[in-house]
Amino acid sequence: MENIRDIILRNRFFLFSFLLFFTVGLSFLLFTSKATSFLYLNGYHNPALNIFFILYTNLGDGIFTILLVVFLLGTRRHELAWQLLAAFIISGFIAQVCKNCIYSPRPKLFFSDKAHIYLIEGVTRTGTSSFPSGHTASVFALVTILALFAKNKKRCCLYLLPAILVAYSRIYLSQHFLSDVLAGSLLGVLVAFIVFYFFNIQARIKTKKITGPERNIYIDASFETASVPVETPAFDIVARELCDRKARI
Repeated sequence: MENIRDIILRNRFFLFSFLLFFTVGLSFLLFTSKATSFLYLNGYHNPALNIFFILYTNLGDGIFTILLVVFLLGTRRHELAWQLLAAFIISGFIAQVCKNCIYSPRPKLFFSDKAHIYLIEGVTRTGTSSFPSGHTASVFALVTILALFAKNKKRCCLYLLPAILVAYSRIYLSQHFLSDVLAGSLLGVLVAFIVFYFFNIQARIKTKKITGPERNIYIDASFETASVPVETPAFDIVARELCDRKARI
């Protein structure tokens, strides 16, 4: 079982890429302001992009995640599916708790008497539940779990690109501020790592309960024994040999 340090080191390229994105975004926010950073990032619109981002932002919606989980279960990738679902539920729950506890007006309400911002009819919402971005938290949790399962640890950095685009869509659609999406992205990544680590611990405990620490395996009728740790490939080899010989007897 990997400890948290091993998990971080094995996924250092993904983490470095995320920290680069987060640092650049946070620096821009600190050197400008909540309002100025929003006006800058929300400043350009056209009808084609409106349609694209209205559709694309749904990658951070629960429906997409549930459909992905169902697909993974159907293709027998159960471990990945359950971890995606757990990360989605936990990150979404924490985001909703924060939204209900922290007073944070959405851009439409925040700028109601201060500046003109681009609003999309039927899409842009008002209210005081802007912080953090739930869509951003969900999609970053999703791509982080996928990255943790990926075999190519360098290429999985590209998983961040669709997540960052979802984060930007929340600003483009005047649903959130930069601070909201940065907080959501950090929440999603942290929850995903915790879920992955927890599932690793549970798998280790389950293995120990089933197999025990070590057993003697009889490999022939003369009761010659081989003491083999069950967590090694040799255990499986000897176990198969035992079954074959019993079948022949």
